[in-house]
Amino acid sequence: MAGMLNLYLDPMLSYTWRECSLLSSKVGGHGVNHARNMRTWIRHFLATEKLPLHRYGTFCSSILEDENFAQDVQLHLTEISKNGYIRAQDVVDYIATPDIQERLAKLGKACTISLRTAQRWLGKLSWRYTKKRNGMYIDGHECEDIVAYRQGFVERWKQYEKRFVIFDNDGNELSRPSGFAVPGVRFRLIVVTHDELTFYENDRQKTKWVHANEKAVAERKGEGQSIMISDFLTVEWGQLKDGEK
Repeated sequence: MAGMLNLYLDPMLSYTWRECSLLSSKVGGHGVNHARNMRTWIRHFLATEKLPLHRYGTFCSSILEDENFAQDVQLHLTEISKNGYIRAQDVVDYIATPDIQERLAKLGKACTISLRTAQRWLGKLSWRYTKKRNGMYIDGHECEDIVAYRQGFVERWKQYEKRFVIFDNDGNELSRPSGFAVPGVRFRLIVVTHDELTFYENDRQKTKWVHANEKAVAERKGEGQSIMISDFLTVEWGQLKDGEK
C-alpha cells in the first residue's frame, strides 16, 4: 500500500491510480486481483484511518474438529437419509437453527455457513455425491393377494402331486400312482414345464486377455437382435414333440 501511494503521489511520475496499483502488485509478485484489493484497502484506510488486518500465519480451525459437534451433524444427516435423501442445504439449515447458534456462541464460533462450505463438510463426513446403489427388491412379495394366491397354489399342488410319477435325483422311479377316476376312464397327471432362453447378437464375454498394443475398436451400441429358444419338458418323455418336431 505504501509503495502504491509513493508511486501515485510522486510529482515526477505520471502513473494513474490503477497503473500504480498494478505496478506495486507486480513488484510484490502478485496479479490484478491483488492490485484491486490494494485500491480497496487504501480507500478504506482513508475513510476509517484503520489499516486492514490479515490472518497470514494464523491457524484457522474448522468447527468439525469438535468431535461431538461433528457427530451431532452426522446423526442429523443420518435421520434425514432414512426418509429420503439429504442436501447440502440441510447442513446450512441445521447450523442456522437457534440451538446450534447458541452452542457455537459458547465456543466462540457463532456463524452461519455457505452452501459451498456445507458441501465441503459433507465430504469430510464421508458423504459422496453419487448414484444410489440398489439392493434387493422387497416390496410386493408379501401383499395380501399375492400371499393368498401362493398359499392356494401350494395346497392345490399338494393334491396334484399325489397323481404324479415321482422320481429321485438320478431319474429312478420311486412311486407310480394308479390315477384317479373320471366317468368311464382312469388317468394320472403329467407335469409339463416350460423353459426358454434368449440370446442376443452382441452378447459376448467382456473380460479377456488383451495385448498392451491392442487398440480399442468401435462396437455396436446395445445388445442387438435377439432370438428366443423355447421348449416344453416332461420328466417321463423329455422334450415335448409333435412327431419329429
